[in-house]
Amino acid sequence: MTSPKTRPSCTPYRSEFRTSSSISQEYFVPVDTPPRSYGFQSPGILALRLDRPNGRIKTSKGINDKVADGATLNSTMYGNYTFEVLGPRISGIVTAIVIIAPEGDEIDIELLGGDPHCWQSNVFVPHPSDKEPLYGVFAGRHCYKPSSRSHSASTDTVDSYHLYTVDWNPEKIIWGVDGIHVRTLRREDTIKNGVYHFPSNPARIQLGIWDASFPSGTSAWARGPVNWRTAPASMSAFARSVRIEC
Repeated sequence: MTSPKTRPSCTPYRSEFRTSSSISQEYFVPVDTPPRSYGFQSPGILALRLDRPNGRIKTSKGINDKVADGATLNSTMYGNYTFEVLGPRISGIVTAIVIIAPEGDEIDIELLGGDPHCWQSNVFVPHPSDKEPLYGVFAGRHCYKPSSRSHSASTDTVDSYHLYTVDWNPEKIIWGVDGIHVRTLRREDTIKNGVYHFPSNPARIQLGIWDASFPSGTSAWARGPVNWRTAPASMSAFARSVRIEC
């Protein structure tokens, strides 16, 4: 088993998305993102939009034959993270907050539109010894406490914004919501097939919204596929702030 690596370098950062520089290429870079799929909903709110695919959509055996393309923005900062985010309440749509390294390491927060009263945490670190991807092996599901809900939201979004946190160091990862720690994953708990699956490479932030209607396992996990006969033709996830502390 490999030894722990040192903590990646950290650059403090804070954005409340009040000016166009908040999503300039200095901070957030669009990745495989359709034109005009992100922007300001209003001062202080970054909107990540996903639109219905063109043409006829066929649903069979729990999947759609077409999936929508949504906005994904990357940042190249490292450290301890806080995100104030809200996602759409549509089954099959996932709002993702990902801390991801070029080597494939991931620390995830995922908001499932079909499971609006809970959110999920996950770690995914591929290793050559893995016989298959370990996508859900280190996942957790966490439901909001009634007292943690605050700001109202429109009827097609999750009930409120929440503050999601990831505190990552070489020994453990702590996920939290609204100032409450809800999960700790220690490095020694990520041994699978005799090797560690703990993120240890410098990473970037990725905020996005995506259609999880395919393949079948992903669609079932996301409570999909999206029913485009009743779903809005366009939907958005929203971010009000991102903060990185060292």
